[in-house]
Amino acid sequence: MATFLVRALDLPATTTDFFGDDDGTTHEANINRVAAAGITKGCNPPGNDRFCPDDSVTRGQMAAFLRRALEE
Repeated sequence: MATFLVRALDLPATTTDFFGDDDGTTHEANINRVAAAGITKGCNPPGNDRFCPDDSVTRGQMAAFLRRALEE
C-alpha cells in the first residue's frame, strides 16, 4: 500500500526512519515517505512506533490513507 501511494502521489524521499518494525523490508523507504507526508501514523496508538508491514490493509485503513493523502 505504501509503495502504491508513493508512486501515485510522487511523494518525496525522507531520511527519517519512522518505524522500527519495517527495517530491511522491500518497502521501508516508501513506508517512511508515506509517514513523512502524514498519510500514516502507525499501527499501535498511542506509541505509533510500528507500521505492521505484514498486516493486511482494511477498507477503513485504506479510506483513511486516501483521505489524508488527498486533503489539501
